[in-house]
Amino acid sequence: MEAGPVTASPPGVPLAAYRENGADVLLTCLDCFWRKTIDREALIARLQARGVDGERTGIKAVAQLATRPCPRCGGRRFDTCPAFP
Repeated sequence: MEAGPVTASPPGVPLAAYRENGADVLLTCLDCFWRKTIDREALIARLQARGVDGERTGIKAVAQLATRPCPRCGGRRFDTCPAFP
């Protein structure tokens, strides 16, 4: 019996799962440690406008989807995690 194709889900817990806890997204530059809290619902809407399923996007995958460099150092390496209230 052959296995079918494996479909990988984006890394991390889906953004929609954080609605229950009211958590937003904390974006951190890995070069200078600049941080910004991003409203979860606004982020989901922005991702969907770009053609990405924002609700199913994993919170760790959001870091790779950043389109602008860090405003402090110009770096492009980011990490994301939940920002609980």
